[in-house]
Amino acid sequence: MSTVLRGLLLVVAAVFMLMGLRWWIDPAGAASEFGMTLSSGIGLSTEIGDIASLFLTGSVFMFVAVVRRESKWLYAPLALVVFAATGRVIAWLLHDAAFATQFILTEVVIAVIALFGIKALDRAGENADRARIR
Repeated sequence: MSTVLRGLLLVVAAVFMLMGLRWWIDPAGAASEFGMTLSSGIGLSTEIGDIASLFLTGSVFMFVAVVRRESKWLYAPLALVVFAATGRVIAWLLHDAAFATQFILTEVVIAVIALFGIKALDRAGENADRARIR
């Protein structure tokens, strides 16, 4: 995997980690970055728990993929951002939500980075397998 791609994955993983931790530490600030207002009671618990878990899971899986050099770890973060972008489009189409262009574009860029990471790690694994056979 190229140094640039590895660096991009690490930056995305670090940003996801910070975003997840921010949902635990400063949920009001985190929510405002997404154009949200916090709920109360069980809704607040759901927002903090669910949203933080998505970012933290994506982060951990990206870090593991880079450290272990195994593409399988990038499929979960890839799915998270693809489903998030899909959900935003569905919210716009079916539920009168604003079209969240900046968030969708960010999620698409992250998905492309993950896809390139998967391809690069798979290629590196194939090359390592060929070297062992020789």
